[in-house]
Amino acid sequence: MPKFMEIKDWSPGYINVAPQHVDIMAECQACGEQRKFDRKSLPASMRQHLIKEIEPHLKCATCGAKAGKLRFGHYAGED
Repeated sequence: MPKFMEIKDWSPGYINVAPQHVDIMAECQACGEQRKFDRKSLPASMRQHLIKEIEPHLKCATCGAKAGKLRFGHYAGED
């Protein structure tokens, strides 16, 4: 699995202004599960929301907690 390299202390604010070349990773703050986040998975009504408005709606597929955090960066070693 490629390692995620986070851009520290950076947030685009709104999800729709995050550059397409920047990868997004969702991390569960409850259990530590990390998954690649597909911005296309958001409902159309949420695609122009602030990231801090989206995070409370993220539900972990592993533990079921709503404790998600979006991180921005890129995956090292990914083709």
